Amino acid sequence: MSLPWRKRIFLWLCPLLLALTSWQLRVESDLNAFFTATEDADSRLLANLLKSGELSRRYLLLVEAPANAEQTTLAAFSNQLVKRLADLADVEQVWLAKQPPRAWVDALASYAPHHAGIFSLNPEADAAAIFDPAALPAKAAGLKQALLSPQAAFVKTVAKQDPLLLSLQGFQRIKQQFVSATADGALLLNSRAAALDADAQTRLQAGIVTTFSALNAENGSSFRLAMAGVPVFSSAAQREIGRDVGLVSAASGAGVIAVFLLLFRSFAALHWILLIQAAAFLCGALGIAVLFERVNSLTLALGASLIGICVDYPIHVMVHAAKHGETPHQAARLLWPALAMGGLTTVIGYAALGSSGFPGFEQIAAFALFSIVAALLLTRYVLPALLANVVLHPVELPGIAGWLGFCRRRRRHLLIGFGCAALVAIAWLPQVRWMDDMQNLALNMDELKQRDQAVRSHFSHIEPGRFVLVQADDLETALQRSEAAERRLQTLQGEARLSGYQGLFPWLVSQQLQHRNSETYNAAITPKFRETWHAALNAQGLAADKLALRAAGHDFLDSAALLTSPVQQILAGQSLQTEHGAGFALWLGDHDPAVVANALQGLPGVRYYSQKDQLDSLAARYRDRSLWMLALGIVAMGLCVAWQQHSVRIGLLTLLPCLAATLFIFGAWAVLGEALSFLHVIGLLLAISLCVDYGIFFIDRNSRDSLITYHAIAASTLTTLASFAALGLGKTPTLPILALSVCLGVGLGFLLCPLLIPRRAEI
Repeated sequence: MSLPWRKRIFLWLCPLLLALTSWQLRVESDLNAFFTATEDADSRLLANLLKSGELSRRYLLLVEAPANAEQTTLAAFSNQLVKRLADLADVEQVWLAKQPPRAWVDALASYAPHHAGIFSLNPEADAAAIFDPAALPAKAAGLKQALLSPQAAFVKTVAKQDPLLLSLQGFQRIKQQFVSATADGALLLNSRAAALDADAQTRLQAGIVTTFSALNAENGSSFRLAMAGVPVFSSAAQREIGRDVGLVSAASGAGVIAVFLLLFRSFAALHWILLIQAAAFLCGALGIAVLFERVNSLTLALGASLIGICVDYPIHVMVHAAKHGETPHQAARLLWPALAMGGLTTVIGYAALGSSGFPGFEQIAAFALFSIVAALLLTRYVLPALLANVVLHPVELPGIAGWLGFCRRRRRHLLIGFGCAALVAIAWLPQVRWMDDMQNLALNMDELKQRDQAVRSHFSHIEPGRFVLVQADDLETALQRSEAAERRLQTLQGEARLSGYQGLFPWLVSQQLQHRNSETYNAAITPKFRETWHAALNAQGLAADKLALRAAGHDFLDSAALLTSPVQQILAGQSLQTEHGAGFALWLGDHDPAVVANALQGLPGVRYYSQKDQLDSLAARYRDRSLWMLALGIVAMGLCVAWQQHSVRIGLLTLLPCLAATLFIFGAWAVLGEALSFLHVIGLLLAISLCVDYGIFFIDRNSRDSLITYHAIAASTLTTLASFAALGLGKTPTLPILALSVCLGVGLGFLLCPLLIPRRAEI
């Protein structure tokens, strides 16, 4: 195929590639989808909880009135707001924090026929107090008062089947868990969408504000609304990530353009190079859009840094073509072995990155594969046609020749200094300090956290990230284990070492416990007890025959059926998806993790679960795997170079600059006491994959002129630094860490090439 035809086909295909990518690409901004692996049961559980857990989907809304407003006015406004918010399509449920949700109240009546089997977690211990004949007159009086209250219809429905109101015994504690004693304007709202579905949560928050503003305007605009919850942070994170993606992409592109114009002083060449890079980027985006259902926005932000990598290949061709007076086609053909090997080692580095355990980095690795392969093929077969009529100016960078000559003249002395520095760096390596707290990698949202804490102070506190995890092979065993855990949690609560908890009892009760309750109930309901109850009812003027006590049968609650009833919505966040059997979460209020964990010792299938601890464990796992991938990536790159050059020695020499740069950077971080994360390791892995390219070109015999080759390497180093330095502008901590690691590794590796790699004639 002639060169002009290649140019035409390329220009025809570019719009098609853009259209295909736009049609296929689906972008998400979920940080946890990027960082949280799902390779084991705990990791999958963590990912599900972070995305769609009940407490993660909950908003805490606080309506505040002027200081001189009457409390009844605030209560009336809050009730109106609840009704209007309930009409929003994205709202699953909304209720006043001082009252249980209406769905809960409606579900309670269905428990009345089973009162004898669910009245207590410890029936044998509680029976004496619950069935005290001396307390029956007071209970009859309380029943009469309840039948005259605003809830008379509900109480009457329950009392016909459960005269002692035993079915409400356990639910009293549940109601108290969600009552806020400090604010009539406290509302709880559950969204339908997952907590980390930032688009849906942003839409819902706008709807909440609009609804509140409209109602507030009708009431003189005197009320204020504050909002807290995990979805608020999710939306804020999306805005910051969106800003980072736009800023990094723009800065990276601008930096590469500025460097290119400084080097080649040709707008004609620039627009063709930019078209090549755009096509390579679109190939990468289309590739991952086909492989992955949704593409993380951080993948695109980091993918933008590949502009600086992919432009390296055309730069080498242009520098050599301009210097030697060759056509771009001749230069591309001559340099193709080195270009192909450089691309291969970079892909190996990104492949190792994709194997580090990050779901997001799997996408980046795939993106790099498609982008780099596209950039290489376009450089080899399309770029010469695009540059056929472009005048190329030789690249002369100040200081390059001087540094190259200095390294050759003072090579022995510099190597002695290098060896001493390497020994010092090795001595400091054991002092490297690791960062295992994933919170240090989160966005800085201190101001938002302060507002969140201020709102949460008006609510009873249940921690969404720490709970008791109960697992078993079947539902009955899981419920028995949950009840055993709840008994210990009740003890801690009684000792004031746990502020509260939300369990399963009495929404779900094991068959075993129902049987124990029923036996205890039948033993307590003696003829004498019934006579006393009958007399107490008569004394209150109540119909004793309609409220008579009956013996318990064996019509027990079917918990499996309840999990497909409206109760499923009530326990949505506590009934967990597991691969096998059943799993439940018992949510906890304020507590000391060590105290709760120790209290649960010895209970099979029960353990204390902390999302933070799980994230920290993932951080340590990522770190260890990243170090292994760093080592394996280096070995794989060395083998590839040795195979191409038919020499293990040349392979080692090629790797030497990047290995030395990595050693010195680790040593410097150890001396400075810098806390390192797996991201620092991953950044150095990327730097190595890039620095190996420099060694390949520097040692390549087809390049002929070491000075021109080093100018080309310097030019590619500048574009890489410009591209990756743009990551440092991001607020997401991932980006500045990678920017620092890659820029340090690439810069130092470039400087060490002429020192550590001898002249070709000496090899």
